[in-house]
Amino acid sequence: MSRLHPLILPAAALMGGIFSAAALGPWPVWPLLTGAALVLAVVLGLGLAGKGISPALLALACLLAGAGLLSLERSATLPPDHLSLLADGKTHRIEAIALSPAQPGGRGMRLMASALSLDGQPVGGLLRLSLAPELAPPPAGSRFALRASLRPITSLANPGGFDYAGYMATQGVHAQAYAGRSAQLTVLGAAELPWPRALLLAARQRLAYQIEALPPTQGRELLRALVLGQRGGLSGEVREAFGVTGAAHLLAISGLHIGLVWGLAYALLRWLLAAWPGLALRWPVIKLAAALALIPAGACAALAGGSTPTLRALVMIACLVAALWASRPYRPSGGLALAALVIGLLWPESPLTLSFQMSFVAVAAILLAAAPLARWLRGLAPGPRLAGAVLGWLGLGGVVGLAVWPLAVQNFHQLPVYSLPANALLIPLVAMFTLPMALIAAGVGLVWAGGGQALFALAAWPAEGAVFLVGWLAGLPGAVRYLAGPGPWAALLFYLGALAALTLPKRWAWGLGAGLGAAGLVLWLGLSGPPPADGKLRAWVLDVGQGSATIARLPQGQVMVIDGGGWGGSDFDFGRQVIAPFLWGMGFGKVEVVACSHRDSDHAGGLPFVARWFSPRQVWTNGEAGDGGWYAGLLATAKEKGIPVLGPREIAQVRGLGGASLRLLWPPPGADLAALSSNDRSLWLGVGLGGSWLWLPGDGGPKVEKAVTPLLPTGGSQVLLGPHHGAKNSLTPALLERMRPQAVLFSSGCWGRWPSPSRQAQDRATKAGAGVHGTNWQGCLELTTGGGAWRIMPTLSPPRRCLAPWPAHN
Repeated sequence: MSRLHPLILPAAALMGGIFSAAALGPWPVWPLLTGAALVLAVVLGLGLAGKGISPALLALACLLAGAGLLSLERSATLPPDHLSLLADGKTHRIEAIALSPAQPGGRGMRLMASALSLDGQPVGGLLRLSLAPELAPPPAGSRFALRASLRPITSLANPGGFDYAGYMATQGVHAQAYAGRSAQLTVLGAAELPWPRALLLAARQRLAYQIEALPPTQGRELLRALVLGQRGGLSGEVREAFGVTGAAHLLAISGLHIGLVWGLAYALLRWLLAAWPGLALRWPVIKLAAALALIPAGACAALAGGSTPTLRALVMIACLVAALWASRPYRPSGGLALAALVIGLLWPESPLTLSFQMSFVAVAAILLAAAPLARWLRGLAPGPRLAGAVLGWLGLGGVVGLAVWPLAVQNFHQLPVYSLPANALLIPLVAMFTLPMALIAAGVGLVWAGGGQALFALAAWPAEGAVFLVGWLAGLPGAVRYLAGPGPWAALLFYLGALAALTLPKRWAWGLGAGLGAAGLVLWLGLSGPPPADGKLRAWVLDVGQGSATIARLPQGQVMVIDGGGWGGSDFDFGRQVIAPFLWGMGFGKVEVVACSHRDSDHAGGLPFVARWFSPRQVWTNGEAGDGGWYAGLLATAKEKGIPVLGPREIAQVRGLGGASLRLLWPPPGADLAALSSNDRSLWLGVGLGGSWLWLPGDGGPKVEKAVTPLLPTGGSQVLLGPHHGAKNSLTPALLERMRPQAVLFSSGCWGRWPSPSRQAQDRATKAGAGVHGTNWQGCLELTTGGGAWRIMPTLSPPRRCLAPWPAHN
């Protein structure tokens, strides 16, 4: 442990306090902060008395401070005039200040804004604003007014799913708005802002105009991401390609950017200052150049939005400059620990973000493993320096990739097979050509727009090359594997094992490191499988917004996926981002059946990914041909993987599976689908155990309900997923009278364009004596039965606020 810097223990304690409060808190704030202050006073008193500063006591103060600061932040409430508390899904007149240049997002542009008033009443709070393509976005730093529909930011509330609302809340953003073509957007002039912020926004907008003037290619969007930190214009295909090749880190503005700017500025300033004899004779040129180079490095970090990696790099460079001025040796591990302390104390939510964790883990891995790697490579390649440099480059990339692997797999479930060669090719192209050219273009563009525009055009060439190369690498056979990642405790054991192996004396290092790593592996494998089958029928109606997706686990353990959610006109992959993480989180590595009720994108969107990566034995459809979109992708995947595709005639013959009863009530075998509307072609499936049934009708309308009503069993405990998301003409009285459901579930969006379920459908279900539940206000709904009454457990309790009203009795 003697190799560790004294600041590492306090930094680790601060992280421990923050993570403890996140997992178990929030706790009472003032006892924690008072305790931290008292311990810190003792530390300072001992130091002033000449007894030295105790790292253990300092660590205790940091532990208490971390827990207290995070608890303080999480216990804070929004003021009553906060914009998000007034968001109701309706259209309002909003006045606001544009806080960022607009970037592509969805079908139009989007930007961040600070609200000033709502319908003439003063309000506050940040706003994520999306604009229709017909609207010219307001410049950053301007005050503007428009009419837009306003709603709070919500997440898809599924167990283990990504908490988008929580992520945005860490940035202070709780509301979003959409302005259509008739928004009457008017720019009112420059906003009254402090001059440093006004200058910063003007600089960001100036560079945004220059980048926007380039031809609309993905190379241009890569430059936007590298210079301004805006990735909204990158297509889903390009972002996925960087992910599957293990090169997603190149899309983020990182410490590499800041280090490059500081290094270039230092070299230039050192040359300029040395060329000034009068100054060079009186001042230490090297120290002065290093200090002055912090100014452009800080400006670059501010222009890029001040992300965690850039702040970490700035603190570490500042420590280097301080050590240089003090003529003391610089220990990078101390700079890294100080950066963790500064960021954790100022922004206690930050250490909980993946950006912070991957950035600090990567740098820590370089600092700990660089020397052992260099010694090993010298023994491996004692010959030419070029061979050693190439091996060192590849080895260092491998160390970083291995270091962030537990976090990457845990969060993205990707194993990039070609990560090492991909990074060996892409890092030079992006970090050594595209990035320096883009940064030079930005520097010139701030003072000379024409010159900056020309240099950005030159930088677009290697950027286009990088986009092409990453797409080609991602398209190679077997480029990626998807798997359930290790849980947080398994990942912690992996990192403790690596730390022990790299820092402890040799007689302890490898034994303890291997033991901890093996324990992490056992824990990972032990928790990654599904729980044993218990003879019960379970189902989860996932929260997929205005769509439908249901997972059923049969009594003998087999898994069915019925519909997969989706957003029309979007490249957001519900299978990759929503359904697969849920399946992995539950330990379901394979599925038996993938069923698609009909071809609408809000039902078929997530199924191609599930069919490709979860090895289903069969795909069930209503027999429609694919005509593009997600449904066609499902059929193409089934054909490529050799998965049998069953239509209504074959499905109707399957009366049981995995200990559960199965029924197909619609469409009847041989039905003329051309005579039916797209919605009325939906499969009407039933999954049952004993006298309990769960009915999944897709988007079938009243005509279908009339046809299936005589076919439904009577008695028992029946649960119905509301047809067509609870449309106003759904749930006909005859259907409800026949079924007498225990509950009716509605799968719909919380703040969608069309409020659903309808009040009419809810009222009819309530009058029939059914319990009413909805994913829009309760999130994912878990259902369990052993053959008797269903137990229904919502993810959100109490329910969240939504545009569609929820029943008073729930």
